[in-house]
Amino acid sequence: MMEELISGIQYGFEWETTSYIERKIYYSGQPVIYYQFKTDASGRMIHVVPDGCVDLLFCCHPGKPSARVCGTVLQGKELYFESDTTYFGVRLSARLSLLLPNLPLKEVIEIQVPFEDSLSKYKDTGAIIAELEGFSERITSFEKLCMPILSGDVRSIRMIDYCLTSMQRSNGSVTIRELAEDTGYSERYIRSKFEQSLGISPKLYNRIIRFQRSLGGIVRGASSLTDVAMEGGYFDQSHFMKEFKSFSQLTPIQLRKHLKPSSSFL
Repeated sequence: MMEELISGIQYGFEWETTSYIERKIYYSGQPVIYYQFKTDASGRMIHVVPDGCVDLLFCCHPGKPSARVCGTVLQGKELYFESDTTYFGVRLSARLSLLLPNLPLKEVIEIQVPFEDSLSKYKDTGAIIAELEGFSERITSFEKLCMPILSGDVRSIRMIDYCLTSMQRSNGSVTIRELAEDTGYSERYIRSKFEQSLGISPKLYNRIIRFQRSLGGIVRGASSLTDVAMEGGYFDQSHFMKEFKSFSQLTPIQLRKHLKPSSSFL
């Protein structure tokens, strides 16, 4: 379950598009989710939810290909996508997101930035990816063109990496005080470094972890909502419902009603 948390769930891409497919690959122990979908002829608004990750999103429209860095949102919202267009995406783990070259994550929170403005070294990647036809071919091409993104050395973010691991392993329940005791740094220093690195507070990141854990329980499991809330670390049903709706725009009951058979996962 924890591996799923690290790489995030975005149910809108799967449920509100056609031909959705995804594949998870690990690089030096870090999960990366590759996915692809197509919008319908009218275009549409697609739900996105907080996951603490960065997505590299490629619009494969033959006439106007593009590539964008998409930071995490902080609450549920809808984003517009071009009509009748195939999109290819790469969802990086939180750690790999931190290692994007010359791109502080706080600069992309809740926004989408063109590659030419944020990852200029890879500015031609969008056009190359768009020219390919198959999902597997796009993955192979991305690996060839962008391997430095996938093979970052987490030692450069050792303290933050430790905090991320502790927060994920505790299901978002570890406190700043406990992190300070474990690392020997002050609470103020940890909070400052965390916000500088991820662009969000440790408290909010813990909340996102709990939300994603409960989201996984609803989308991928058959547990009762009471069990999902307990496993997610929520104090009571009221807290669970309020937090979930803030992050997803739907209550857990509404989301469960939207469930449909899983798409293809390779």
